Amino acid sequence: MDTNVLLSYALVCVISAATPGPGTLAVLTQSIRFGLRQTLPLIIGIQLGLFLIAIAAVSGLAVVLKKSIVLYNVIQFAGLIYLLYLGVISLVAAYKNTKVSEPTMSSFSLRHGLIITCFSPKTLLFFASFFPLFINKEFAYLEQVSWLISILLIITLSVHILYSIVMEKISWMVYEYSQIFNLIVGISFIILVILLFIS
Repeated sequence: MDTNVLLSYALVCVISAATPGPGTLAVLTQSIRFGLRQTLPLIIGIQLGLFLIAIAAVSGLAVVLKKSIVLYNVIQFAGLIYLLYLGVISLVAAYKNTKVSEPTMSSFSLRHGLIITCFSPKTLLFFASFFPLFINKEFAYLEQVSWLISILLIITLSVHILYSIVMEKISWMVYEYSQIFNLIVGISFIILVILLFIS
């Protein structure tokens, strides 16, 4: 693949991974509450979800989703309900003034990372429309797709680990203002649900 194309693609991946979405918000929240070590399963779950979605996108599932409005809406609705649930949990924690590091606080696992990522049909459609922009018909398709998926996963993993390390370092400040933090996280998830619903 052309070096300029790979660099352009890598830059887009960095911006995409660094922009707060459901996965990044979950990583930030988990890292502040429990640190990098307990956030790694969530990060790995997000990676697995991205890998599965990327494979589904390049294998044609995105085309099926585009044609089946009902299937698309069912998957999107399930994802929105789950994100809403995460928002409500944080708002309840804010109401109860639960400290962010208390054992009673729910933690995200590998399963949560998979669910957050896989129940986003927009991510699948994003891959389906995004990958072709960086594929050159003159080169082997499978090799190019392998490079694109690998770069995406490495960049996403790196950004999430970096976020997790930074959040773990400032967690002492967040602990002081747990109620405000939980309130912000809850509202953020709910705003995300609204934005995804209306877009």
